[in-house]
Formats: sequence, C-alpha cells, structure tokens
Amino acid sequence: MKNIGKNISYKEEKGELYLEIKPSYDKQKYQLALVWFIAWSACGIAVLSQFFFDLDRNQKLFLIIFMVFWLYFEYQVMQALRWRKSGKEIVKIADGKMHYVKEISGRGLEKIYDSETLTPLQYVASANEGFFNVLNQSSWMPGNEVLEFKASDRLRRLGIQLNKNDAEQLAKKINHYIHKNASL
Repeated sequence: MKNIGKNISYKEEKGELYLEIKPSYDKQKYQLALVWFIAWSACGIAVLSQFFFDLDRNQKLFLIIFMVFWLYFEYQVMQALRWRKSGKEIVKIADGKMHYVKEISGRGLEKIYDSETLTPLQYVASANEGFFNVLNQSSWMPGNEVLEFKASDRLRRLGIQLNKNDAEQLAKKINHYIHKNASL
C-alpha cells in the first residue's frame, strides 16, 4: 500500500481505489486522556451520589443540568478513546460507486454513493479555524471531518482531523479517480 502522509494508505488495482484513513495516535496523549476519563467518571459518580441526599428543588435541578453536561463529555471522551485506539475511515471506489465506512473495532455502517451524483471533494478551511476547532483537535474529542462533498444534494464529510496538506492530497486522489472512472 502507498501512503499520503502518515495516516492515509491506499492501493489501486483492477480499476478500484481502496483508502484507509487512521486517526493520529500518540500513546502519551491517549494515556492522559484515559486518566482524564477515569477522573471525570469518578467526579460524575460523586456528584450523582449527592442527588439521593435531602436537597431542595433548585439544588436537584442544578444536579440534573450538571449531569446532562457531564454525560455529554463522558460520551465524547469515551468515543474519542475508542476512535484513537481502534478506529479508521475506509473509502472504496469501484464500479461507479463510492463506499464509505467510519469503523471502530471492525464495526461500522457502510454508506454507498453513486459516483455520478458526487461533487468534487473540497477541503473545508473553516474546519481548522476558531475556538471550536481547538476543542475538536484535542486528544479527548473525536474531531471533525475536513473534506466536504455533496451526494444526492446532501452535504457529506470525511477525513477526521486530517491536516490541510494530507486532506488536499486525499481530495485530489479521490476526485481524480472518480472523474477518471466516470468518463469511462
């Protein structure tokens, strides 16, 4: 298999293009995020235990609102840890169709798009700007996709947390392959 950057590998054979996009994995950052997850879980359990004490209505309402936010970040960190450890995106272009799977631990739902309905993939510059990008690029969040295309008039994205150079090379490769096969 050939590589685009350090996270993307691909092969072309028999008129098909097969790509694997793996998330960036830094063992030290992963371990820090795991420690953060364990500490966050312990804090949530401690706060939840207070719900069963004699509290007035406003205090219970505050705990419920807090737990909603706590659950959101608990879920996000759990997903990020799973994604970093055993996730990957798979793109296969064959027989006039693009197959896309966002897979974790060998499981994921395949989406199939007809190549004729696809617009060219483009790098989304706004995906790498602002406060929310800093948040999404952190090791405890799964991250955002940076390549955008339309399929059957619906906006789609792929390429989670890819840097601009790798994303543009990937878009060029996929666009060339779709265009090459569409003209046959």
